[in-house]
Amino acid sequence: MTKWAWVALVAMVSIAFSACSSDDPKKKEENKFKEQTVVNEIVAKQKKHDKALLLIAFGSTWEEPQKTFGKMQEAFKKAFPDMDLYFSFTSTICINKLRAEGKQVYYRPQQWLTAIGEAGYKEVNVQSLHIVPGEEYLEIQTEIKNFHFTPEYGKIVVYAGAPLLAEKEDVEEVAKILHAEYKDKVEAGNIVAFMGHGNPETHNYGNGNSRYLWIEEALQKLNAHYYVSTVDMENNFVADMWKRMEAKGDKTGTVYCAPLMSVAGDHANNDMTGGRNAKAEEDSWRDFFTQKGYNCPLGNCNLIGLGDYPQIVDIWVRHLQEARKAEPMYDGKE
Repeated sequence: MTKWAWVALVAMVSIAFSACSSDDPKKKEENKFKEQTVVNEIVAKQKKHDKALLLIAFGSTWEEPQKTFGKMQEAFKKAFPDMDLYFSFTSTICINKLRAEGKQVYYRPQQWLTAIGEAGYKEVNVQSLHIVPGEEYLEIQTEIKNFHFTPEYGKIVVYAGAPLLAEKEDVEEVAKILHAEYKDKVEAGNIVAFMGHGNPETHNYGNGNSRYLWIEEALQKLNAHYYVSTVDMENNFVADMWKRMEAKGDKTGTVYCAPLMSVAGDHANNDMTGGRNAKAEEDSWRDFFTQKGYNCPLGNCNLIGLGDYPQIVDIWVRHLQEARKAEPMYDGKE
């Protein structure tokens, strides 16, 4: 069977599983087993080395982010040529929607880790492609822990790389990269507002929300016209950011918006940009700033994710390199 025939078969099988969802627990368990069998076979066919690399992103159903994910994978392949690379989403909603539409087929981290264990790898490297060490990153750590304490897989050495804004040094580096992109705009007196995701306080594990405060501070050291807000962090919604803008004297003028997310997906296209029409959809950032009297047309919304910056992807790569120089997360011993 050719490579593309195999890919088509996997896609058809996966779509069939998602289309045949049932409330019957027995049927669900059967479908889960069948899908795991497919993932096991993919890994068995692709295994060329003793080391596996699993990249984990939240996910997106938009077309452009799939290209961004592809470029990120290529950067990791170049940096770790002695590893077999696999790619995962943590969002079941994104996975199921893409399958239902007959598009890319993704699987969850647990499925890949199980398949990696079944394939007999001696080492697995896991790299989060998330921005902050929040709820999604905690989920990854839990998946790795469950994998390690599965008796038949526990002898595999496990390394795990930190998310993008793990430390203040990372925050400052990302701020400098973004400033190089938007320097001309802020030095001309314009405002640049970045949209992060954030976590509700009840799910702010690892204090990931602090990174949005850190990066706004780091950016404002470079130029006072930078601001950072989120879609999910309490007291840091767009209206809260606007109050900070007014307090700093940015009461009028031109606003540019950009996502502080790995890809420019649903939040960037809808919550930030408000669609592709000249008039923005209500409750979007573009609509909000327009209603407040700022100049924020469609062309001022930059649909480029952090994963589209090679220098920023290099930080994720470096995090895994640093993790592999330190003690492993799990050393393969009981």
